[in-house]
Amino acid sequence: MPRNKAYSEDMVLEKAMHVFWGKGYEATSLRLLEKEMGINQFSIYSSFTNKKNLFLESIRKYREYVSQNVYQSLLKEDAGLAELKAFLMEKRKNINLRGCLVVNTAAEVGARDQSIAKEVNLYYDFIRDMLKNVLLNAKKKGEISPDVDVEAYANFFLGVMQGLSIAAKTLDESQIKDFISIALMKVK
Repeated sequence: MPRNKAYSEDMVLEKAMHVFWGKGYEATSLRLLEKEMGINQFSIYSSFTNKKNLFLESIRKYREYVSQNVYQSLLKEDAGLAELKAFLMEKRKNINLRGCLVVNTAAEVGARDQSIAKEVNLYYDFIRDMLKNVLLNAKKKGEISPDVDVEAYANFFLGVMQGLSIAAKTLDESQIKDFISIALMKVK
């Protein structure tokens, strides 16, 4: 008869996500995960098989986390250019110095590990689809030109968001404001 777990996998996964987010994949040791998750190595392996699978699950958890805590305004059915501008301007004020877990992972691991790269790209697909919806709505509302190539601009703003995540770690607020303002001018 299997033993009941004395912990919630969802709760320990969220703790692992924050550890990876702060330290990165390679710098995160199993000992640190044990300490921060509040479970032992056996339990980590029992629930997640290995560190890599735990990391992949953490990226999936991060996608869920940002959709509920970061991108709510852009995921609204009728979100348009006004919401994108407000989101980016608000983001510059409340930037997380840890950056984005997925952008950090892309920089750290890149394409060296195909399963991690696949998970990174699934996250980017989520962001790109969200941005396409925002831009399509902006077209319908007359906020941007009907000639705007939604696919191309969704890719552009995906890059802007990646860049913002990294730039905000070192640039001052006026530089970030310029970065965002010029990006938004490109779409009108």
